[in-house]
Amino acid sequence: MQTRKLPHTDLTVSRACFGAMTFGGQTDEPTAARMIDICLDHGINFFDTANAYNKGQSEAILGNILKGRRNGLIVASKVGMKTGEPAGVSPLSCKSILANIDATLARLQTDYLDIYYFHMPDYEAPLEESLEAMNQAVKAGKVRYAGTSNFAAWQAEQALWISEKKGYTAPFISQPMYNLLARGIEQEWIPFCKAFDVPMIVYNPLAGGLLTGKQNRERPLAGTRFDANQMYLDRYWHPAYFDAVDELTAVAEKAGRSVIDMALNWLLFHTATDCVLLGASKIPQLEQNLEIFERGPLDAETVAACDRVWQNLRGVTPKYNR
Repeated sequence: MQTRKLPHTDLTVSRACFGAMTFGGQTDEPTAARMIDICLDHGINFFDTANAYNKGQSEAILGNILKGRRNGLIVASKVGMKTGEPAGVSPLSCKSILANIDATLARLQTDYLDIYYFHMPDYEAPLEESLEAMNQAVKAGKVRYAGTSNFAAWQAEQALWISEKKGYTAPFISQPMYNLLARGIEQEWIPFCKAFDVPMIVYNPLAGGLLTGKQNRERPLAGTRFDANQMYLDRYWHPAYFDAVDELTAVAEKAGRSVIDMALNWLLFHTATDCVLLGASKIPQLEQNLEIFERGPLDAETVAACDRVWQNLRGVTPKYNR
């Protein structure tokens, strides 16, 4: 497993980051424990969760599994989605952040987080207030480094500017969505990251499972991320995406690879991605993804074919993914 030293930090992380979003939902604790063992056996030292995942159960299960072997591992969580805050308290208010970091640490059974992300922008809380709260958590030793997820480039740049002006710990680490079907970050986010040396840990590398090619157009497979999940249906369940998956499958077959192999290694070897966030609900899924992870770069013809599929998608896909 290759590693990367994240800029602006002393963190050296595996290029695969295991995402525990399914823990406590699609994935029970015994299965989750086996998944973590598999990750550790493959050299993964980077684990990601959030307070909003399955009402805190993702953090709690991950904490149970990592208890006694936290040293040497990089653990990240997030705050910023609504999780039952009292009326008048927004998710990235100072009060909410300081309360949630303590709750997260308790569930994870650890004294600190290596990375704490703002999960998404909060238009009710002033950004300076959110950054001040994050800085308090860093000064208290509860957080080592801050980051953002789902921010626009201008919002993240504003956060860096305020942090520099106020002497706060800046949220340099980023977690954007990025895959062969959703490349909208190439327009502004990636140039921003290159300009400010912001590392990218990308999520949804397989478009929530659509890039596995297992879904059909008529109805989502039971038990998958698209089953009764309106956010993912809105994000990816569109005829143009199914057409693109068919095209990408043909491209992969011509290259002698599976579409999963092509999708993961395109991110690893042909983009500015530092780490890929791998999630799974079943052990065979994880084993399959790890078997082909870092297989190697694609040939130029395959990369160009992937680019053509994306160009055909632009303008017909949800604005969020452009």
